[in-house]
Amino acid sequence: MITVNIDGKDCITVDGVTIIDAARSHGIDIPALGYDPRVSPPSNFEAAFVEVIEKGKILFVSATSTKASDGMVIRTQSDALTSYRRIYLQALLRHHWGDCVAPCVLRCPAAIDIQKYIYHVSCGNFTEALAVIKDANPLPAVCGRVCPHPCETDCRRNAIDGAVNINGIKRFVADWDALQMQPYAPVCLPDTGYKIAVIGAGPAGLSAAWFLRRMGHSVAIFEMQEKAGGMLRWGIPYYRLPEKDLDREIEAILDLGVEIFYNKKLGRDFTLESLKRDGFSAVFVGLGAQKAQAIGARGEDAPGVMSGLDFLARLARGERPALGHRVIVIGGGNTAMDAARSAVRLGVKEVIVAYRRTRQEMPAQPVEIDEAVEEGVNIQFLTAPVSIAASGGELSLTCVKMALGEPDASGRRRPVAQPGSEFTLTATTIISAIGQTVDGLCLGDAMLVDKRGNVAVDRQTLQSALPWVFAGGDCVTGPDIAIAAIGAGKRAAAAIDEFVRTGNVQTGETPYTCTKGAWRDLPSDMFRTVARAERREVPVLAPDLRKTTFDESSRTWDTDTAIAEADRCLACGCTERYDCSLRNYASAYGVTHDAAGPQTPLPVDENHPIITRDPGKCILCGLCLKVCREMEGVSALSFYETNDVLTIGPNDHRPLDLTVCVSCGHCAMVCPTGALTLKPVLPDVYRALKDPQLTTVAQIAPAVRAAFGEQYGIAPADVLPVLSACLKQLGFNFVFDTCWAADLTIMEEGTEFLSRLAEGGVLPQITSCCPAWINYCEKMAPDLLPHLSSCKSPQQMFGAVMKRYFAKELKVRPELLYFVSIMPCNAKKYEAMRPEFRTGNIPDVDRVLTTWDIMTMLAEKSIDPRTIPPAPVDAFFGKVSGAGIIFGASGGVAEAALRLAAERVTGKRMDSFNYEGVRGLQGVKEAVIALGEVNVRLAVVSGLQNAQKLIDRMRAGDAPYDLIEVMACPGGCINGSGNPAPLLKSDTGERLEVLYRLDQAQPIRTSQDNPSVQALYTNWLGEPDSKTSHAALHTTYKRRSMRVQEVKEEVVRETPVVDVGVCIGTNCYVKGSWKLLEGLAAEIRRRGLTDRFRVKARFCTGQCESGPNVAVGNKIIPVENVEAAGAFIDAHLMPALSGEESGK
Repeated sequence: MITVNIDGKDCITVDGVTIIDAARSHGIDIPALGYDPRVSPPSNFEAAFVEVIEKGKILFVSATSTKASDGMVIRTQSDALTSYRRIYLQALLRHHWGDCVAPCVLRCPAAIDIQKYIYHVSCGNFTEALAVIKDANPLPAVCGRVCPHPCETDCRRNAIDGAVNINGIKRFVADWDALQMQPYAPVCLPDTGYKIAVIGAGPAGLSAAWFLRRMGHSVAIFEMQEKAGGMLRWGIPYYRLPEKDLDREIEAILDLGVEIFYNKKLGRDFTLESLKRDGFSAVFVGLGAQKAQAIGARGEDAPGVMSGLDFLARLARGERPALGHRVIVIGGGNTAMDAARSAVRLGVKEVIVAYRRTRQEMPAQPVEIDEAVEEGVNIQFLTAPVSIAASGGELSLTCVKMALGEPDASGRRRPVAQPGSEFTLTATTIISAIGQTVDGLCLGDAMLVDKRGNVAVDRQTLQSALPWVFAGGDCVTGPDIAIAAIGAGKRAAAAIDEFVRTGNVQTGETPYTCTKGAWRDLPSDMFRTVARAERREVPVLAPDLRKTTFDESSRTWDTDTAIAEADRCLACGCTERYDCSLRNYASAYGVTHDAAGPQTPLPVDENHPIITRDPGKCILCGLCLKVCREMEGVSALSFYETNDVLTIGPNDHRPLDLTVCVSCGHCAMVCPTGALTLKPVLPDVYRALKDPQLTTVAQIAPAVRAAFGEQYGIAPADVLPVLSACLKQLGFNFVFDTCWAADLTIMEEGTEFLSRLAEGGVLPQITSCCPAWINYCEKMAPDLLPHLSSCKSPQQMFGAVMKRYFAKELKVRPELLYFVSIMPCNAKKYEAMRPEFRTGNIPDVDRVLTTWDIMTMLAEKSIDPRTIPPAPVDAFFGKVSGAGIIFGASGGVAEAALRLAAERVTGKRMDSFNYEGVRGLQGVKEAVIALGEVNVRLAVVSGLQNAQKLIDRMRAGDAPYDLIEVMACPGGCINGSGNPAPLLKSDTGERLEVLYRLDQAQPIRTSQDNPSVQALYTNWLGEPDSKTSHAALHTTYKRRSMRVQEVKEEVVRETPVVDVGVCIGTNCYVKGSWKLLEGLAAEIRRRGLTDRFRVKARFCTGQCESGPNVAVGNKIIPVENVEAAGAFIDAHLMPALSGEESGK
């Protein structure tokens, strides 16, 4: 051991480690991109420089390649290092073209994580969606009805077929929650002892109270009216925002423990100073802007003239004022539209809106204007009031015609009166609705008010000239939308929390955020593969029905509609945005986004079955190349230049899957920028868990245990029951241990090996449970395929047992049993998708989740494994042996097979089951094992570079082995890409030891002694390697070409092109068949299926009446949803490849 001094702290560490490993072992972070302890340090790319103090001199050295030495003095932070890292990161990010955060999120005034909650809705996780919303907005039911949704303006889907209906989705989630027995309620932090006063119970005040209470503070609201809500209650009619929905969300805020005092007005009943004397540590002012602005016309104080705010407030209090037969509303905002439409509902025969600009300049929401016109409101544009006169019970409104001049301060063109254009309108009531102002005088302190009469605050911290007074919402900005006030309340709460805890407020640092830009400015071909799916609107009652009542005029979606609309989301924000080291470092070092973006963006590559490659995000760190070459042992990736852009990928432009790529997934897991990512699988699993028709079953691989326990601090022996309990809480009906299937594999593979020994079969026999190794053999060593064991992997054996045996035991159809694997390996996802492991269109394993995936699910569902009571795996396949457990370690398969072979060959029970010679992390291990009079020559190989050396020896006749175990990843499955990457080099060895300790503790050590496996043979399979077991548990593999043309020809040869004809006859066309035609063509292109399906227009003649119709082969299929191209492909076209739908 040695001692080094890092940032003034003496740290004891292992001799021979690098500076960065020494620092990490003591929890000290050194910015490092492109570094992984499993591969060599970066050579062309280095952010991890530190200063070493040696004999009074400062040396600038690489922390990833410099070894720590005894007595070394290291400095990880200094002005020089900060400057270097900032400049270096800035240069890197000029090559990075992506979106840290979705455009909709950036546009939202409350910064709601819209992409995240829409993702949850698409998965059917509505409670989780609401939790995401309420982390930024406590009033989603309100906003889902009245928000003008600026987020939708920036939605990239506008470039295709219309923005995602974000408001409709939010409304659905909030209304769904209201119907639950236990509506969502967040957990508040422990009480802090601080008292905070909130003045005003409008959207800003309610929001501030919600977040302050969640932070643990005692909160009291002082409201001047008799009810809470502010302009949400008094300024919006109930047909748009029902009182019950507003009351429900206010009640949820009060239920947290927030107090509210009604009929308390600032300046009359209390002052800011009196609140301070009463023990409040801080005050938030959220007064709103509830003072009506005068129209500036002579006679506006005449009887029969009222403000829109007063009118709407009277309606909210249940009054029904008599307005007469003709009402004129002056103004063009939402208040004007609300007043006009309310007048219609009161039975007024004629309602006129006078507005001094044109329709284009009206600040009201377009939908409000449209619905007002539908209800009979007459809007007179370019009309401005001059004077009002009362005579004979009527009012005369003198107006003047306007013309538009140059833009004013609001950006709208200034209206200019036209001389000699005066005219008169008569009315029984005139309602002025031209705007609101703030009543700042009630603050009682002139220094708190700006020249416009608004509360003056620092716009970053929302802190006023009185340090303990904060303000936000309309009283600061002037009249604005509710979501802006809600966002201000949230920001003020954070500032107040900092103030009461620390005594000051720091200007918050804005996280680094890069963006591709507005959708209008992006190249059109960026969306060429996106299938069209028309936007769903929230249902609205017909005008003749809705204008007769103040009942709500719109309706909330059902579940299927909400999910379908959520599925339209393009998920523009980066998948790595929550834990992106590049963004975190860029934020920490103050890097600014200044990239203009490439002239010709490189296209996103979706051709690989499990990996998405977005070259625009690549910063050329080269880490993916290193793990591919040095760790996995292949070279699927390289630097190359295309369109004058240097990037990383297959240098001959082939699809990644047609290179030597073995689908291990390591490149995507180590990528620090999201340039390489794994395709999502969680939505499918979530939906399956919520499908009442499906029986969901999970299996847990042994190598998951070590990494999972390491992440949560759970003892290895306790991981399996804890993880079982977590999966049950997620909704799985059954949970089993994959070790059982490993025992089954050993029974089959061991029997096969003994048969080859006895009968002179092909030797050496090579294991076949590693899917990356199988991929490598098929591509790079097809001559070795006869040497491979014909046994499926434990994952696929378990899948076959599930669908062919367990489903019958449960009396469930195989397609209704949804089987999910929890694996340490992303290549297992690829394996489960292979056509060999399907029966018809039914896969043996429906989806594969990795350790990372299951950890993500638990986090998304707020399940903490450290607090959940353990639950055993289910008993049906509940027995496992130690031999099955060590499958996840390099050498484990061979050792497990030897435990079987030893007893079979000698006919004796074994006293010792350990074969130390095949254990460890060495890349190649060789041993001769004596099984009675038979010597078995054994090789254990991990890492494909080592496997290639063995292949070369076999081809040269220099591999005298009987049995060879090959694992693609060094160390075996414990180092698979689905497990969290080890932080230190020593972590891999520790995980290996976990499996051997679990093996040692098992009462059953050999696969043949597993009673659950014995029962399966008795009840179904008969004997190992029998006809029944061979049909269910064995397979064959074949050469896979890496030449694009050969692959296409093979696909066409083996699977003839399926003709897909979409009818465009009159009846089908008017029902939207053209949408389906476009959608199918786009989706088939996106999936890379153009060689398998030929989409064309056709006429279905006499069958058009029942259309829209699609002909698949010789079968006519009527279509209900012309926008669901993807669902149609999954339901009808994919089965057609095997002739199931086409009638072939």
